[in-house]
Amino acid sequence: MRERMRERMRERMRERMRGLMHGVHRRRWSGAITMTLAAIGCRSAAPNAALTDEIAGAPVVEAAAGGAASPFAGIEFAEALNVVPLAMERHPAGLLWRDIEVGTGTPAMPGREIRMTYIAYLPDGTEVDRTPPGRPPLAFTLGNGTVIRGWDLGVRGMKVGGTRQLVIPPRLAYGARSVGRIPPNATLVFVVRLDRVG
Repeated sequence: MRERMRERMRERMRERMRGLMHGVHRRRWSGAITMTLAAIGCRSAAPNAALTDEIAGAPVVEAAAGGAASPFAGIEFAEALNVVPLAMERHPAGLLWRDIEVGTGTPAMPGREIRMTYIAYLPDGTEVDRTPPGRPPLAFTLGNGTVIRGWDLGVRGMKVGGTRQLVIPPRLAYGARSVGRIPPNATLVFVVRLDRVG
């Protein structure tokens, strides 16, 4: 039952993120997030479990599994970003990710040159960076430190044609540095598409 609920929620998120990637908000979520989270047991979770609560229509992460502090504790994500931490995979380093659309091409592996199209948001939904329109995708060698650590870790395993959402804590992004429109100590939400490997 829990897995079916997660799969339905992932499908809804895939639809929503496809719209975001093209700058179109296909529909607004009403109480679907709250009802789905309640159905999979978030509101009655055991102590030290991952909890979410809806404040002003956006999920807020309070704690991580095992009692460890979540790098996203107390962060309110804009509803339009559709960040639902319990429906996402958690990398051991602390970032969250989920596939919006699974690609069918060559997988991205460390040491390979890849090309990515991306959009970056702050948790409040403010767009702070993107692949410039009409420009080629960003090219870099995966795993060599050319890009932020959250990308080196979060993009691995994606296949060409796939789209993924990454929620990256400051220590895996730019840390205390301010870069362009990205403020210091910013958690970042990326929507990335793998355009090419090699």
